[in-house]
Amino acid sequence: MKQNLQRVWKNSPRRIVVFGDDWSDTGEYRMSPPPKGSTRDRNPAQGDIWVETLCKEASVPFGLLTCDWVDNFARSLPDNVGLEAVGSMVDSNVFLDVTSEARKETLAVFDFKAQVQQFIEFDKKKWRLPGRHATDEQTVFTVLFGTWDLLQFSALDKDAAIRAIERSVQELFHNLDVLADYVGNPKVTVPNLMDVTFLPRYADRKNESATEFAQKQHQAVFLWSYWNTALSQAASEWARGDVFVPNVHNIVMEEVRAKQMFTNRIADAKGNGRQEPLFEEVEKPCLVQDLNAQNLQAAAHPCTDPDTHLFWDDMHISGPAQELIGKEAARLVRGNETVNSEARQRARLQSDTDAKNAGDKGANFNLKFPPGY
Repeated sequence: MKQNLQRVWKNSPRRIVVFGDDWSDTGEYRMSPPPKGSTRDRNPAQGDIWVETLCKEASVPFGLLTCDWVDNFARSLPDNVGLEAVGSMVDSNVFLDVTSEARKETLAVFDFKAQVQQFIEFDKKKWRLPGRHATDEQTVFTVLFGTWDLLQFSALDKDAAIRAIERSVQELFHNLDVLADYVGNPKVTVPNLMDVTFLPRYADRKNESATEFAQKQHQAVFLWSYWNTALSQAASEWARGDVFVPNVHNIVMEEVRAKQMFTNRIADAKGNGRQEPLFEEVEKPCLVQDLNAQNLQAAAHPCTDPDTHLFWDDMHISGPAQELIGKEAARLVRGNETVNSEARQRARLQSDTDAKNAGDKGANFNLKFPPGY
């Protein structure tokens, strides 16, 4: 009953529209699903993706109430495609350009541009689906790219990597412009990235020489910081919609810090370190894969208690960690805690000024009155 009352009160259906890579992919596709045999099966033990938690929590200003739909356009790195593959990135052309000299035949999954075009194509036809509406649906868009971009760009020389990051962030907001042209004033959740050197996949590279690993790690950390800085600056200056930026890195690192402090019996003035941490294991992933096996899914061996692990596999955080991100995103959306309120205000003032000037010009069209008036 409460759910029905809230839907009447909101007066329109609600949805989350998802763009991104493996970190956001729910495995259900509205357009152009991946070929059978190449998709990644979601293990129930992995738990919800962060966008699914956002759907549950961001729909109303209070309480838990599921949204009506999650329209997923994110894509994961495919399995068993017979080619070297890279997960979904902001812009495949940037990747192809910067890796042209060293790259072999490589499959690049649908990038942001392709996903936006798929969404627009779907949105124009969605009214044909049972329960969907031709009228506007209240929508929160989620855009999470960059993990695969950083892993690929970190192998470049520093200047080339910086240019690739700048182009990628520019293209990200260019595609948000395309989205804004279509829907008008979108609400967009754009999480920043966690430091990729904390991923178990990156940590596995420590078998290289200590000096070489340290140099690569140092550059990767710099590029991660550069990405988040460029993303934050572009988000704060974008004026065509509301932007929410959950701090994924801080969320994940807070759990790592909690485990370290508890283990070493260190507590701060706020009491951090005294409570048992949420995750018992913050380095090793729950799902361990035999990379030499031909069928990676069949060679995957999950742990007995996934909820105690911060990482699900070598590239992704676990369900409980994803839930933390989804709840933080929902908190920002519910509280309307945008990062670009000043840019939006400036744009509104400029729009009002332009309208006033246009009105003045329209009223001042040199009408000449006869003498005596």
